[in-house]
Amino acid sequence: MSAEEAPRGADRTNWSVHAERGSWWILRFLVAAIRKLGSAPLRPLVPVVALYFVFFGGKARRASRDYMERMRGLSADLPGPIFGQTYRHLRTFAFVILDRLELWSGAIGRFQIRLHGEQCMRELIEHKRGAMLVGAHLGSFDVLRLIAREYGIQVNVIMYTGNAELINRAFEELDPSASVRLIELDPHAFSTALEIRKCVNRGEFVAMLGDRVHPSATGRRKVRLNFLGQPADFAQGPFLMAAILGIPLIMSIALRRGFREYDGYLTLISEGGRVPRSKRQELVGRWSAEYVALLEGYCMRAPLQWFNFYDFWGRE
Repeated sequence: MSAEEAPRGADRTNWSVHAERGSWWILRFLVAAIRKLGSAPLRPLVPVVALYFVFFGGKARRASRDYMERMRGLSADLPGPIFGQTYRHLRTFAFVILDRLELWSGAIGRFQIRLHGEQCMRELIEHKRGAMLVGAHLGSFDVLRLIAREYGIQVNVIMYTGNAELINRAFEELDPSASVRLIELDPHAFSTALEIRKCVNRGEFVAMLGDRVHPSATGRRKVRLNFLGQPADFAQGPFLMAAILGIPLIMSIALRRGFREYDGYLTLISEGGRVPRSKRQELVGRWSAEYVALLEGYCMRAPLQWFNFYDFWGRE
C-alpha cells in the first residue's frame, strides 16, 4: 500500500504506508546479475541511486536531516546535516541493500565478518535452547541471520511484511534453501504468539526488530523512551515475548565497516528464566531502556547506518 492508497485518516508519517520503490522486474535483474557476476559490477550504480533519492526522495531526505541534526546534538565532532552528509547516509543504505542481496545469494564466503560476544549464542546452541534476538534498522540484520545458519540453527524472523513484498520475493529467489523463515507479525493475533512458542520449544531462535512499532500497536505493545534527545515509540513485542516465555534476550547488531566487511555484536540483555506476571512490565521496561541505550551507542559508532527514513519522532 502506498501513501496515496493509505486508508482515509491513516497516519502518513507512519513507516508502514511508505511503499517500496522500484519494481519486480528490476529486482529480478539484480538477482540474476548478482548470481552470475556478484555485486561488484552493480556497485558503481549506487552513487547514482543515492543522488536520485537526495533530489527526489523528499521524505527520506527530511528524515535523514532530522536524524543527523540529533546526532550532531550529541557530538559536535559529527558533520552537520548538509547535502553531502545526507547523500552519504543514503549511499550507505544502498550499499547495505546490495550487500543483503549478495549475502542471500549464498556468497557469505566473500564477506569478512567479525563477531563480538558470540559466546552467549554458542552456549545456547550447545544446550539446544531457543532465544530472542532483538535487532534494529541499523547496519544489516541479515548478516547475523546468515551467521546463525552457519551455526546450524533455525532462525525465525518475525516482521511486518506488508510494505516489503518485493524485497522478500527477491530474497526467496536468491536463497530458497536458507534456514530463515519469515513469520508475519500481527500483534493482535494469538497465532503469532503460539508460533513463536513452538519455535522456542524446538530450540530455535526468534528474531525481531525493536525500533519500529506495528501500525496498530497500542498500550503495552509499545513504549515511549528518550532516544537521541527526544521521546520516540519503540516496540515492546520482543521484550514482552522474552518475559512471557522466559527465554534469553540478545541484542544483535551488525555494522558495515567496508567493502564486504562487517562487525557483528551480540549483547546479552537477559539470561532468561521464569518471570512472575507481576514483574513483567517492570522487567520489560528495564530491558527496553537498556536496548535503547545500546542503540544510541551503536548509532554513535556508525552514524550513517541507522536506516529509518520516515518521521521517527512523529513531529510532522
